[in-house]
Amino acid sequence: MSRSNEMEALRQQLKSRFPGAVALSLPEHGVLPSGIEGLDSLLPGGLPCGALTLVTGGPSSGKTGLALAFAASITGKEGSVAWVHGGAFSAPSADHGGVDLCRLLHVQTESREEALRCADFVLRWQSFHLVVLDWVWGGGSGSAWNRLHRLVAGGRSALLVLAPPLRTGSPLLYSASIHLRASRQGLGNSSLGEIDVELVKSRFQASGMRSTLRYGGLVDAPFALLPDLPGLGQAWNEESEG
Repeated sequence: MSRSNEMEALRQQLKSRFPGAVALSLPEHGVLPSGIEGLDSLLPGGLPCGALTLVTGGPSSGKTGLALAFAASITGKEGSVAWVHGGAFSAPSADHGGVDLCRLLHVQTESREEALRCADFVLRWQSFHLVVLDWVWGGGSGSAWNRLHRLVAGGRSALLVLAPPLRTGSPLLYSASIHLRASRQGLGNSSLGEIDVELVKSRFQASGMRSTLRYGGLVDAPFALLPDLPGLGQAWNEESEG
């Protein structure tokens, strides 16, 4: 029996013998759905509030598209999103993806320390339903991620961290309540590539599930990404001056 099957069997046994305890493993403050069935099915119905969700993947893997899907859903329901990043962010891409820019705070940082401080601040402020931290540096200290984990666990916001592939043993992997791994599939000559999303870790359900999502359907963008261009969060899509 695989490890994921063993965990599911244990969950079912606990559910039958201790039904009152199962509720404690569910998100205490609810979830923030993306509205995309294939994506939300890998989660407990959406991003869990009061928890850190991690999405890892290489360049053009679709991480930004996943985050934009949640941001569009949240701001479309009059929720607020803070987006902290150390790379590039394209407001037109977010707008095309259905994000209400009036309900999005965009914070660009110049170092990992500054990014962590900004994420710390907006989580303490408790004014945002979702805080996205686009972590371009990789790694990070255990004390820093533990601090953010404690901050989000004590509030009603959801923290979504986008990161490149991490080494085994990275503190961020242990701090995350959910870990999704994204990769781009089937671009070829197709106008719409597909994102393969794998549930690597979850404190709420059995891991090992996968879902394939069409990229254009995620963000509802009126243009297609080409296979030789990086994704929405990269510098090529920055707003031009003048």
